[in-house]
Amino acid sequence: MKTIIHIKTILLLLLVAINIKPASAQQHLELPLWPEKAGVEDYSDASVQVFLPEKGNGMAVVACPGGGYAYLALEKEGTKFASFFNEQGIALIVLKYRLPKGRAAVPLADAKKAMQLVREHATEWHINPSKLGIMGSSAGGHLAATLSTHTTGAEKPAFQILLYPVITMDAALTHEGSRKCLLGEKPGRKLVGEYCNERHVSPETPPAFIAVSDDDKTVSSLNSICYYKALHENKVPAEMHIYPKGNHGWALNDNFIYKSDWTAALRKWLLALSGN
Repeated sequence: MKTIIHIKTILLLLLVAINIKPASAQQHLELPLWPEKAGVEDYSDASVQVFLPEKGNGMAVVACPGGGYAYLALEKEGTKFASFFNEQGIALIVLKYRLPKGRAAVPLADAKKAMQLVREHATEWHINPSKLGIMGSSAGGHLAATLSTHTTGAEKPAFQILLYPVITMDAALTHEGSRKCLLGEKPGRKLVGEYCNERHVSPETPPAFIAVSDDDKTVSSLNSICYYKALHENKVPAEMHIYPKGNHGWALNDNFIYKSDWTAALRKWLLALSGN
């Protein structure tokens, strides 16, 4: 009798286990960004990781990790956000862009290509192209803001999410390492101006969500403030959160004491954008 009960218990546990889906499970794809240029220079280094929600709401975000344009924090400021977005029905596409090494146009070309790739797969991935946004952290925030201010028409993202971003290339305010890696050792005034994103905001710039720490010792929060000012002056909807402490690079770190605050604010902002 005990043996029969024991077998029934095991069977019941197996059935329960079969029906439990891991909370972290996502449909994960990895695709080359430039398949047509495989083997050419460093094009083969560029790729996207695609995380699709079980039930999407049509929204998608292309995430640009930071790293001062010298390296990419792919996990911390990219793939770790998959569950956060997928739980809201939002697809996340993490962009592994090519490092510029003084070739300023290279990251932007990769960001444009990533947006194009998502639009090409929109039907297959159940994404509404008009709900495709861009996100960036630190130097990735500069790339996201560059895409948002330097594109028109179908290339322009529907919205932008910026975490402790580099915005300007003005030597007095920028992150020196990002500027050097993007523009080279001694960039001319015209090149510097081209990548000062606060100077390229227009009424057509997409809505923005910005979160930053006031005590950021790596990238001054004044980068975000000057960008917000330009957005406000051009009547672009923008929401900005300045937290008193946190320094730089907190992403989804649990030790950032305002983690629940900024993520809740972003959820609310995205829900309003989705129209649900």
